[in-house]
Amino acid sequence: MQVTVVINPRSGKGRAAGMQAEAERLAKLHGAELELRFIAAPGDGMRFGQEAVAQGRQRIISIGGDGTLNAVAAGIAGSTVQLGIVPMGSGNGYARSLQLPRDPKAALQQAFTGQARLVDVCYLNDRLFLGTAGIGFDARVAWEFDQSRGRGMWNYARLIMKHVIGAKPMRVVVKANNETREEHVLMLVFCNTREFGNGAVISPGSLPDDGLAELRIVRKPPLPQLVGAFIRMYSGTIDMSRYLTNVATTGATVFQEGTLAHLDGEPVEIGPELQFRLDAKKLWVVVESA
Repeated sequence: MQVTVVINPRSGKGRAAGMQAEAERLAKLHGAELELRFIAAPGDGMRFGQEAVAQGRQRIISIGGDGTLNAVAAGIAGSTVQLGIVPMGSGNGYARSLQLPRDPKAALQQAFTGQARLVDVCYLNDRLFLGTAGIGFDARVAWEFDQSRGRGMWNYARLIMKHVIGAKPMRVVVKANNETREEHVLMLVFCNTREFGNGAVISPGSLPDDGLAELRIVRKPPLPQLVGAFIRMYSGTIDMSRYLTNVATTGATVFQEGTLAHLDGEPVEIGPELQFRLDAKKLWVVVESA
């Protein structure tokens, strides 16, 4: 088997770079032809994925966070190249939603030897995402998190608490399933999988291979209910909140007052009009142990 391993050396507070030796050991153990690639600049992940497709390689393994994973997947979506995942980012929402091993060595072992299945991918304005994308509050937090020095769950939680009390609802217009609705929201989250990362479950029923996405329209609760809303997210009971509306769909047009979004936690300037779509069964992902 021909395997490309893509490593983001900055991920895992620098620990991802140390996975090179383990990748070389596993390749030798399993008789795989190994190519190592290292993320050094924006665009590298997608380019490495595209090159793996052009070279006819059987598998590509992403060692890094959701941003690295997103870029590699964008390069191979629609091909037969299989994607292995070693989650070493701040949130690892996609890997957690797929219940992949969180230990890097165990994840790498599964990425080399496991079985792949076809999953869905989603797009906002033709920009791919695998797990979740959003506009409103979560996009603003993702933007500031990207600019901050600190990483990890506690820094993310600090930014949430810093901004959520003063966050102003944003007007959105959502056109989906032949219906149009106008809402004033805290955030609108497009979900192909269950969680943002770090155990924050925004859409408990979302599955990456069911051919449907969930648009989670989240209104801002009054101040006394804010803490309860976060508890519901971390306990997997967010569906019980009366401040949330769900729209299951494969496509939508959304107008927002702002211009920011996040794709798998990576902030982007995307503009006021968003075209969302789900493409079913477009990506092979290693999700099961051999």
